[in-house]
Amino acid sequence: MSLRTYVDAWRHSMGAILDLELLPEDADRVTDLPGWSVRDILAHLVHLEDVLADGTETADTAGPSTVPQDYTQAGVDALHDVGLPDLLVRLRELVDRRATQLAVLPDDPAAPAPSTPAGAPWTWETLLRNRVIDAWMHEQDLRRALNRSGNLDSPGAQVTVQSFQAALPFVIGKRAKAPSGHPVAVVVTGPVPFAATVVVNDDGRAAIDDDATPETTLTMSTEAFIVLGGGRRKPGQVPVEVDGDTELAHRVLTGLAVTP
Repeated sequence: MSLRTYVDAWRHSMGAILDLELLPEDADRVTDLPGWSVRDILAHLVHLEDVLADGTETADTAGPSTVPQDYTQAGVDALHDVGLPDLLVRLRELVDRRATQLAVLPDDPAAPAPSTPAGAPWTWETLLRNRVIDAWMHEQDLRRALNRSGNLDSPGAQVTVQSFQAALPFVIGKRAKAPSGHPVAVVVTGPVPFAATVVVNDDGRAAIDDDATPETTLTMSTEAFIVLGGGRRKPGQVPVEVDGDTELAHRVLTGLAVTP
């Protein structure tokens, strides 16, 4: 995908969050993220967009490739005394400011991003893709907390599902330790459907091979897939149909959480 596609998807999800018309009484609603309320999710988004808009954290090529959880929690804690209405005002201002900054993008998606959360050594492509996933996943966290389902077929949904799908060989081969010669298929139905069959070769390497005949198949909805992939809920808490080796399927479902 192009960098502009990522920016447009990010703006779509951020606009959707701001259009939820959150009220002060929504602030303490519980979300699927342990210990985080609706207000905490808004604080998290404000924190990261503020970091990027100000360019205060320079990317570090020797830094960790992922953003530590204590970093994100510290950002939320720092805004503990800011009320929900003020967070929404700040987020709107930051999204507008960041969108202006992203009006001109580099020609090379693989170029290092100058500023990233926690100084993660990301390229422009990684930074902008991760911002899409973060924004859309938190939009969905808010929607589930408010019981307002929507945007499961949005640009952010497309980017997120595609990213989680790309991790299936790692999940099935490394985490679930599927045996060689036992193809495992993941079938996702609904707004963003796909079907992918993963085969572990004799050398232990796993790859998608849609010509293989699956011996174990896991079928679930788009929402179930992203809820599991985002680590929001555990196997057994979302509906999944399994045909084949149930123990292997459980290991796959347990390993699907590729982002906190």
